[in-house]
Amino acid sequence: MIIFLVEDYSMRKFLEGILPRLGFAAHHFEIKHHNGKEDLLANLSKVIPTLSKRAAHLIVLIDKDKQDCVQLKQKLQEKMAWCFCQYTLRIACYELESWFLGDLDAIACCSSKFKLDFFKNKAKYQHTDNITKPSSEIEAIVPDWKTLYASKPKFAETISKFMTLEFEHNHSESFTVFLKTLFQLKQAV
Repeated sequence: MIIFLVEDYSMRKFLEGILPRLGFAAHHFEIKHHNGKEDLLANLSKVIPTLSKRAAHLIVLIDKDKQDCVQLKQKLQEKMAWCFCQYTLRIACYELESWFLGDLDAIACCSSKFKLDFFKNKAKYQHTDNITKPSSEIEAIVPDWKTLYASKPKFAETISKFMTLEFEHNHSESFTVFLKTLFQLKQAV
């Protein structure tokens, strides 16, 4: 069993959408979401000993936000000291929404009012891990985001159905790293 520890409900909804598409059966994974990054960080040391005894692998998925990536990873590794199974730490740079912006075709599938041709070749969307507030960016470029979705979890659930799950397609390097991790784990299951 692979257990995912994620910072919020949006990440949970996204994983619930992509894991079956990657061939993970429902009994092969479990997702535990938290009430934000601070809640995940605060509770990690408490839940790791118990969860890691029944998991073959743990994956911690967290947003980078404005933190230093190296320091965040160190902080996470310290909290994993009592882990009894293999684990992987993955950081979404800057946020989960960077991964969505990395696949503008998927965004176009979520909104008929999104102007794909206008945004597709802009330099800004070629390296989406560099966009500092991707959640606000999505709200700005998708005209009907608030009327169609009004919440990040609902959008995460919808876009998970349309995202291309190929390494070369997404313009977020952190998503590509995460996707490669999932493919490696899938082979081991």
